[in-house]
Amino acid sequence: MGSQDSCSKRLISLNLGSSEASETIDRISWLAYAAFYALIANVPYWFASYEFGFCHMGWFCIQYAAVGLLALVVPRFASALLLSGVIAADLLDGVCGSFSLPIREAAANVGALRAFTISRMICSVLTLMLTLIVVSAAGRLSRGLHSRRSRLRVAMVLAAFTCFVVGADVLSIRLATGRLPVTLRSSTRTDGADLRLGRAPRFARIPVIRLVRSEISDLRQSADEKKVAATATSTPSAAEIGLRTAGVPSQIGTGEFPNVVLIVVESWGSANGVLKDAVVLPYSQSELADRYNVIQGTVPFNGATVAGEARELCGRSMGYHIVNATPVETRSCLPMRLAALGYYNIALHGMTGNMFDRSKWYATIGFQERWFNEQFKQAGLPDCEGAFDGTCDADVAAWIGRRLGQRSPRPYFVHWMTLNSHLPVFVPAPLSNPAPCLQTDSLTPNTPLCSWYQLITNVHRSVAELATGNLARPTVFIIVGDHAPPFADPALQERFSQSDVPYVVLLPRTEQIPSRTVMAHIALTSSTGSAKRSIQTP
Repeated sequence: MGSQDSCSKRLISLNLGSSEASETIDRISWLAYAAFYALIANVPYWFASYEFGFCHMGWFCIQYAAVGLLALVVPRFASALLLSGVIAADLLDGVCGSFSLPIREAAANVGALRAFTISRMICSVLTLMLTLIVVSAAGRLSRGLHSRRSRLRVAMVLAAFTCFVVGADVLSIRLATGRLPVTLRSSTRTDGADLRLGRAPRFARIPVIRLVRSEISDLRQSADEKKVAATATSTPSAAEIGLRTAGVPSQIGTGEFPNVVLIVVESWGSANGVLKDAVVLPYSQSELADRYNVIQGTVPFNGATVAGEARELCGRSMGYHIVNATPVETRSCLPMRLAALGYYNIALHGMTGNMFDRSKWYATIGFQERWFNEQFKQAGLPDCEGAFDGTCDADVAAWIGRRLGQRSPRPYFVHWMTLNSHLPVFVPAPLSNPAPCLQTDSLTPNTPLCSWYQLITNVHRSVAELATGNLARPTVFIIVGDHAPPFADPALQERFSQSDVPYVVLLPRTEQIPSRTVMAHIALTSSTGSAKRSIQTP
């Protein structure tokens, strides 16, 4: 009898121990599940964000939590597909948001990944591996949730986490703007309440919603670009101003035509205050002033880099539509018009020719010769690190100098789209001899604005050196920005005009390009742009 009581007690003890162990395992399972979808699922994005320099869009993707809630009621394969899709959307949103790329442009330029450096290829592979590990782990975690109580706890924790993160953002926006986010108008402009909104710390990422809104906006813009291309709407451009001032289209002056070099500088926007003049300081050196009339002004911009090229090369606001424009739509572009005057056209860009299909549309608009990273590498030019690794800007400028130093029976028209100042920029800037960032220019060393200034100034230094070199014939230089630098920090955005970009025109002091045309520039820009009145003349 005593033996039976002893056995019963042991069985009860074992059952209680087994129940406690089961409850402990259950508790660990639902806690791990909740932590996974709230935190760990973000790991692929966090890794890619650090390695590729994504703009800060929020610490936690609340749509992972939504997938975690759905995974409680749908089959494991369906939850794995959902999680894979949200991670892909999260990474795509990071790329599009950080590099100012609409989805269509990002998708169209997937082939440019072949131009990645080995280190970035490795980072891409590691991001993919992390994604596969996370998706695989999600399926295993769901197996441990057997009880209804555990699933209810998970749902409550994930819902509470989502409310906390969203609530923190609402509070942050309220403190930054004085308004609740629902009262803020939806706008792509970065002024007023939108700038204050951007200063607020962000905790939640909502990539799928952001991508859908971005796609709708981009489809509308694409439709507008097609309408503009169809109606042949013209837009002011520094190239047109510079050429008319030099008298090239109307053949003012006597003698042979000058070379024309059009340089579109990546992310060179119109800065406010002393920074505006500090950037173009290289053009004030006495040696350059002895050889050139220096003209400065601004022209309006709209859109990103390709839109800036379309503005300058074709004088039209067709934007990204230029990539797919027909020969009829581009027959009035500069390369075609200058070729009719006897010019030989060359286009240069330090990135791969597959990026934005430049190798295709450069040919369509009339460039007989095209040089990209692939050709520059064969010629021995080095690459520089940046948002997009490619041929160093300073070395491309030196290449232009060597080419223009050779005597040619035909004048050259050279279009150079610079690369290294594309945002996001490295801090510090990867330059051997950068311009110093001084407080007198409102610059703080080792900041994104300082790196931007150094990279832009590096281009202007290189162009000034090129202009004062041994050129085979007089050369007109037109240097212009494509768009304002798209800094993520609204405080930095406020330092730049969101409607105009600057330009500098260097006119050779020769009889061939009379100084009287400089005065005509003032009248010309009164209707097409703004000119700086302190023009250097003989």
